[in-house]
Amino acid sequence: MPATTETNLLQLQTDVWRTRAQAKQKQLERTLAEPARSSRDAQRQTMWIKQALDAVKRGQEELMYQTALLDVYAQHLNALEMSLLAASEHRHSQ
Repeated sequence: MPATTETNLLQLQTDVWRTRAQAKQKQLERTLAEPARSSRDAQRQTMWIKQALDAVKRGQEELMYQTALLDVYAQHLNALEMSLLAASEHRHSQ
């Protein structure tokens, strides 16, 4: 697949994700702005907020973990590329 096609696909996917995230954020803000109708409703909202916050924190931790693994893999690929480029240049100069 040509680089421009990959770039366009990546841009399209990031735009879709960004749009979905913005829509979810707006929905969350509307939901959080609604007042509780009773003390029991307020307790449920508080519990839901705590659970949602815990889920967000778990997601952030998972992303940090995955990012660290991807960073190591990217470094490995860069080292392989340098070795292969050096070998290619060496062979062409002979």
